[in-house]
Amino acid sequence: MTDTHALYWHLTNDPKLSSTARQVFQEADVGLHRIFVPGIALIEMVYLAEKGRLDRTWVNQVLDLLEIVGGSYTIAPLDQRTARALQEVPRSVIPDMPDRIIVATARQLRMPLITRDTRICETELVSVVW
Repeated sequence: MTDTHALYWHLTNDPKLSSTARQVFQEADVGLHRIFVPGIALIEMVYLAEKGRLDRTWVNQVLDLLEIVGGSYTIAPLDQRTARALQEVPRSVIPDMPDRIIVATARQLRMPLITRDTRICETELVSVVW
């Protein structure tokens, strides 16, 4: 599973992405892995575009790409199971709601999370790939 920033850095070839994370994404791009993208990450990208922090055209290209890529990337739903898992992610530890939902989604699906977020990395709530 990926968080919003890691996905963005992968798709823009940003050097902020670690070599380990880059390798996982590249292997997914050739069909060796499947990466789950939390539904909230898509919403967060749209929100960041509305705030002018991401290019709106780029966000729409990503949304289009995720529709046609097929098996390498799967959208993880935001549903009642995610809501239940969210109750296990303390707001005092991870205060940002999108980050809490991403962690809850990873926990619910029992997947490691590709993230550089220090608040998430410092917890033992999920296994982190970075």
